[in-house]
Amino acid sequence: MFPEQYKNTLLRLADADEDMKTLLGLFHLLEGYTTEETLARNFTAITGKDCTGLLKELRRKEILKIGAFDEYLCLSGYEAIFDEVVASYAPQPGDLSHYLENAINDDNQAALKMTELLLKVGKLGTIGFSQYGLIKTYISDLLSSAIFESLEEGLIKEHLCFYGKRKDHEFLALHQSEDATKAVEERLKAWKQEQLAELPVIKTLETAIAELRREAKQRIHAHRATMAEQAGMTEDELEETVSTFTGFDIDESSLLITGTALVGGDTLYIVVTDSLSEYDVREWRDFPVVFVLDRLPKWLGKLGGVFRDAYPKLADRKIALVVPNEVAYTNYKRDFLSKLASRLGIDEIKDLPGAPKAHEYGRRA
Repeated sequence: MFPEQYKNTLLRLADADEDMKTLLGLFHLLEGYTTEETLARNFTAITGKDCTGLLKELRRKEILKIGAFDEYLCLSGYEAIFDEVVASYAPQPGDLSHYLENAINDDNQAALKMTELLLKVGKLGTIGFSQYGLIKTYISDLLSSAIFESLEEGLIKEHLCFYGKRKDHEFLALHQSEDATKAVEERLKAWKQEQLAELPVIKTLETAIAELRREAKQRIHAHRATMAEQAGMTEDELEETVSTFTGFDIDESSLLITGTALVGGDTLYIVVTDSLSEYDVREWRDFPVVFVLDRLPKWLGKLGGVFRDAYPKLADRKIALVVPNEVAYTNYKRDFLSKLASRLGIDEIKDLPGAPKAHEYGRRA
């Protein structure tokens, strides 16, 4: 087939059927992740139809072939022509900012969670876990698999994201420009910041930390002049080494509410969130950390699987999960952690299931 014949055949097929244009536009969007499963998932979400017949027609007309990974590709030697034609049919990005504003106005927690995860979980996921698997598991466990499927289909239909899969690499990628994505990230951070002041647990934590800081300072009050002289500090500087607190704010990378407190020589990184995903806990890098939650995650009993191939490994992490007035689990011990948990209505901290037994980690005097 001559190049001009190839191009004319391709244009004729597209001009005769709007669904064919939609399918061809997906080839430009998916860039090689064009297995039948991937094409069908996106095509059906957008049109509500099946694309099997259209794919057969493209093969019969010698427009497409099957590649090494079972993906549909244009015939060798016609790549430039194919790319030029299908680029003109590519779907334009939907308005993710509008989607987010609607979710905020409607208090649609499912859509807000889905948007947050799409923004912060990279397309490659983490070692041992696909990005798609992480998001699907989290939304399904938190809400239901039906809600996840509905969210996924709606986002694809509105051209806000697209589904991709090839071998073990499975993902949902935002279909947005870099500037549009950044604008949505900033809006989501601003909204979460607004929610910060309304969380009762924040005030409880701030009060508890303030009380523990006062107690730590009182313990050295009678000797602080001598201690400061020996340390070569002012008395105020000495107090700062005994007790500090950053306050709570939205972490730029994790989109979680975080703060760091030092009391009596113990430092804790405190993270406040309504629910904790496997991705969040795997990616957290500051230890010892206390995750303060509304509810315990469903994956708590399968930590071995959650941290499979993770770095650092679970044995090298210091993690506590606390649900105020209910329960707390940890794989480390600190006086500060025990006292903070007590002020959050918890008398006993249990060992974190599946983790090495809680023990002292070099606590300073």
